[in-house]
Amino acid sequence: MDTIKESGANIEEPASALLIQPVPSGAFALAGAAVALLLVAWLVMYFFTFLPRGPVG
Repeated sequence: MDTIKESGANIEEPASALLIQPVPSGAFALAGAAVALLLVAWLVMYFFTFLPRGPVG
């Protein structure tokens, strides 16, 4: 069997494929939710704080 030797660990090819296979979808969802929340907060500030005050000068 083919083995991969990294950092002193012997991992067989099918086992290493199973380790790499899961995608961190929870991390992507959390990052996307954080970006969406920041965007919504910025839009609220823009429309309800900056625009009503009018142009500078």
